[in-house]
Amino acid sequence: MSEFILPLIMLVIVAFWFVVAYLTRKTNPGSSRLAVRGGILAVIMCFALALIVALQVRITAAVAVPLFVAAILEFAFIIALTARTVSGRISYRAFMVGVLTIIAGILIGVVLMFQPISPKPFNLGFDFVLIALLAFNIWSHVTPKPREQN
Repeated sequence: MSEFILPLIMLVIVAFWFVVAYLTRKTNPGSSRLAVRGGILAVIMCFALALIVALQVRITAAVAVPLFVAAILEFAFIIALTARTVSGRISYRAFMVGVLTIIAGILIGVVLMFQPISPKPFNLGFDFVLIALLAFNIWSHVTPKPREQN
């Protein structure tokens, strides 16, 4: 069962990209083209991961490096789409709530990773830190609406 989780996650990402491309095709053609490119890359990654699982290919550098590069490109597409869609449209207050939430996630994760009581929360703490850092990478490319000067 666990060997199908990653390809299923990739299928959800593929669906996300093509839904975004469909919804923005008339209102924002640039975002739509970006979403199509992200979706095509996600489809390629999905097929590659399914093939690796089906053929039980050993993970070597020849397999891991192209998938790693594709994953970084996919993340770059997510950053670009978020920045293009959200920048200049959210208030400064909402932007700061996002920043503070991300900082809280990092702090919670660090506390869970390095608490001396039990080793069990370590995995949860690592997940908190990882997700918060990925969110920070995305959120740092978003700019809020300019503040009105009185």
